[in-house]
Amino acid sequence: MTESIDNNRRNFLLRFYQPIQACNSAPEITPHSQPRPPYAVNEVLFLRLCDNCGECQKACPNSVIEMSDGVAKLNLDYNECSLCGECLKACPTGALHASMPLKINLHPVFTNTCNNYLQMECQHCQMACPQAAISIEDGELPVLNEDLCNGCGQCRSSCYMGAISMQLSS
Repeated sequence: MTESIDNNRRNFLLRFYQPIQACNSAPEITPHSQPRPPYAVNEVLFLRLCDNCGECQKACPNSVIEMSDGVAKLNLDYNECSLCGECLKACPTGALHASMPLKINLHPVFTNTCNNYLQMECQHCQMACPQAAISIEDGELPVLNEDLCNGCGQCRSSCYMGAISMQLSS
């Protein structure tokens, strides 16, 4: 008789666990409206959890996190993100969480001022990409493999022509 009671309790508790498990495996419902630090949770949750404490900004060794409109934002205009995880360690609110994929919601866009496109051999962005997400053919704009790109911005930093901008991923 105790076996059936244990099974009933187990089934009862499993009914609570299943929606949580399904929620964890569901795709992100609300995309980020701004570039967010690595490990940022879903945008709606991020906006509720981030309290503008600035701890992630202080911890960032590359100084690419800034506080804007009361929440953390990533700014890759002058440096790249090394994906070191210091912001995650410093976040006291859970707005940055280790269960989130290590991917920034940015991707490079190549302009026609690219040296390679202008018939001058250049592979700086390709060599700088730690994910090998950029491929280059002579005389063409670089091609991005979005599945491999983590949005770190190292390609942008390596381009001395300024032919790469970082834009929000869709």
